[in-house]
Amino acid sequence: MSSQTHERVFITGASGFVGRNILDQLADRPVVALERSDNPELDQRSNTTVVAGDVTDAGSLQGTMDGCSTVVHLVAIIEESGGATFDQVIRQGTENVLAEAKRAGIQRFIFMSALGAQDNPKYAYMQAKWRAEQAVKESRMHYTIFRPSVIFGPGDGFINALAGVVKNFPIIPVVGDGTSRFQPVHVSEVARSFAKAVNDPDATSGSTYELGGGKVYTYEEMLDVIAKALGKSKRKVHVPVALMKPVLVMSQPLPKALRPPVTQEQLKMLALDNTTDVSATHDLIGATPIRLEDGIGYIH
Repeated sequence: MSSQTHERVFITGASGFVGRNILDQLADRPVVALERSDNPELDQRSNTTVVAGDVTDAGSLQGTMDGCSTVVHLVAIIEESGGATFDQVIRQGTENVLAEAKRAGIQRFIFMSALGAQDNPKYAYMQAKWRAEQAVKESRMHYTIFRPSVIFGPGDGFINALAGVVKNFPIIPVVGDGTSRFQPVHVSEVARSFAKAVNDPDATSGSTYELGGGKVYTYEEMLDVIAKALGKSKRKVHVPVALMKPVLVMSQPLPKALRPPVTQEQLKMLALDNTTDVSATHDLIGATPIRLEDGIGYIH
């Protein structure tokens, strides 16, 4: 075992969908996981130490990273609620984590952004990610930034939400014209890319990688793939975006299972293509990324 495998990795968002998969890839590394509250699942991992803290509270981070060599920063939100804004959690949260990493003498910072990050106030989520990226780049740390497309795999939010619509609705609503393009990437391939950056820092330092899967689909084609996987054959109806906006507002008080599969912010982003050159993902994982239809056996 190399000396590097003894170096501690600090991870925010370790209990999340992507974080859990990264932990699986780093099973031979000591990990410090930042959590806002107790997490029995993480406590059961022999290589993981849980520390309390909140990325939006700079004071709560003090001392949490001491003794670590690398930070993997994953924490984000996909919907503003309870007073938490995209800018507060994503941009300010990243700046808080960077500041504490510098104080702790950490040189290596790995950040999960999003494919399509841009400085455009129309898309608050993407703008917050873009501003967080700028903070990372200006930190003078040895950084790696990952920009994944839609991430799928067991426990995901988006594909499972679409599957719920296909299963439970008498017809399948297609938001807008359904032509926006996506390149879903499997969570295991995202996790392997992060592990590559942790374990081979010289190969990825100072780089921004766009991660995409093995095939590009329109939004409507993704629904078709999901319907086929579920063995469902239903009529589709296109719903104008203008009609979806009030539906999303009115559905907010409902349980999450009864709401539409997209948030108000995601509705805006459905107008954007979300694709990239697959070569970066291929090079990082050393294999051809899998297609959506080959990796959604988990939906049922």
